[in-house]
Amino acid sequence: MPENEGGRDDRSGVGFSEALDGDFSRLAPVLQVQLQKNGLLYTQALLRDFLALLRTRDLVVLAGDSGSGKTSLVRAAADAIGGVCTVVPVKPNWTGPEDLLGYYNPMERSYQATPFLVALQAAARQPDVPHFICLDEMNLARVEHYFADFLSLLEQRADLPTIQLYTADEERHVVVEQGLFLHVEADARQRAGLGDTATLEDILSDDRANAEIHRLSGLADKESVLMHHARLRRSLATQMRTPTSLTLPANVWIFGAVNMDETTHQLSPKVLDRVHVLRFGNPMLADWDAIEAEIDAAADTLPSDLPSVLIRPDEIGLRQDYPAFDRRDEDVRFLSDISRGHLDPLGVEFGLRAIRQAQGYMAAADAAGLSRHQALDGVIRHKILPKMAFDAARPAGSGRVRRDILVELRGELAKRFEGTDVIMNAGSVAELDRMIRLADGNNGIVNYWLR
Repeated sequence: MPENEGGRDDRSGVGFSEALDGDFSRLAPVLQVQLQKNGLLYTQALLRDFLALLRTRDLVVLAGDSGSGKTSLVRAAADAIGGVCTVVPVKPNWTGPEDLLGYYNPMERSYQATPFLVALQAAARQPDVPHFICLDEMNLARVEHYFADFLSLLEQRADLPTIQLYTADEERHVVVEQGLFLHVEADARQRAGLGDTATLEDILSDDRANAEIHRLSGLADKESVLMHHARLRRSLATQMRTPTSLTLPANVWIFGAVNMDETTHQLSPKVLDRVHVLRFGNPMLADWDAIEAEIDAAADTLPSDLPSVLIRPDEIGLRQDYPAFDRRDEDVRFLSDISRGHLDPLGVEFGLRAIRQAQGYMAAADAAGLSRHQALDGVIRHKILPKMAFDAARPAGSGRVRRDILVELRGELAKRFEGTDVIMNAGSVAELDRMIRLADGNNGIVNYWLR
C-alpha cells in the first residue's frame, strides 16, 4: 500500500524558487546533504544523474544487488523534496496488465483496484506534490507481460496518456442495476401504501411491502434483499471511486528496481528500448571517505539552517515530446556513427527513437549540472550497454569477429572521453572493460548483466 496516502497538500518547508532560485543544478548538493542525515551516502555524480533522469519523465530502471540502495534512493529523494513515495512489490505470478492496474469483477459489479492504481489515484488528488511509484523487484515476473500496455502508453509524450480500466458498458450495467432496484423499491412502497419517505428498513418490516419487493426482485428471503442492497451500494461506491478511465497524473514518476539472479527474468529488448537503466554498484566497494569529503564540501556551500526544499512537479520537469533528430549535433552524429559502425554489427539495436530519447536526457543532464561529456557517457551506460548480450566469438554479418568490434567500440569511447571530466574508471569505458574481461572467461559470452 502507499507509504503516504493521498490527501491535501500540507507540506512544510521552503519553496524551490525561494531556496535555490529555481536553479535545478543546485539541487544535487542539497539532496546529498539531506540524504546523509538519514544515513545514506551517494556520490554527487549519481545524484545528478538521478535528477537528470527525473527531468526526462521517462521510466527509470534501477539495477543492482539487494541492499545497493535502489529503493532507498527513491524513498529518500521523494521525502527530501516534499514528495510521496509508494513502493509496490511485484509478485512472481503477475502475468497481465490486470495484475498491475486491477480488473473489473462482473460478479461483484465493481472494480478490484491494486496498490499501483491506488497510488495513481492518490497522486491525482495531490497535483502539486511529486509522487514516486517504485515497482520493487520489477523482474520477478516478466515485465513485458504485465507492463506492456503501460509501456506503450508511456510512449505518448505530447500529452498525458489515458489509462482505460474497464468499458463504459460495464459502467452502464451498474447504473441500470441501481435504477432497477430503485424502481422495484418504489413500486413495492406504493403497492403497500407506504409513503415516499419510507426507508428500506420500513419496507422490509412491512409484511405486504416485504412480500412485494421479494416478488418483484425474485428474491427468496429478507436476508438476501439486504445482501443484494449492500452489494449494489458497494458497486456504486466503487464505481464512484474508480471511473472507467484515468489520465496519468502529471505529478507521477515511475521507477522499477531490478536484481538479476536465478530467481528473476531478463529485461526484453522491447523494455530496454523504452527505459533508462541506472546501475548501482556494491556499496561495500565504495570509497566512503571520498563521498563524505564531497558531502562536507557541499555542506559548506549551504546555509546551516536550510529547511526542507519543497519542489512542485513542474519544477522538476515537464512531460513533453522528445527533441527532433538533429544530425548536425556533434553528440548525435557520434551516436549515429557508433550505431552504424559498431552496434548494428554486434546486433545491438539503437535506432531513431533511442537517439531522440538520448537527446532528451542530455538536455536534462545539462540542467542537472552534468557536463556534455558526462551526459554522453550517461547515454552509453543507460541506453546502450544494458542491451549487450551476444556471443563475441561469432562473426558479424561482415565476417569480422564481434569481440574485435567490441574492443574497437571501447577504443572509440576512450578516445572520445580522454581528457574530459568523465571519470574513466567509473564510466562506460570501465563497464566495457569489465564486460570484455568477463566474456573472455565465459566462453566469449558478452552480457552486461553478468557479474
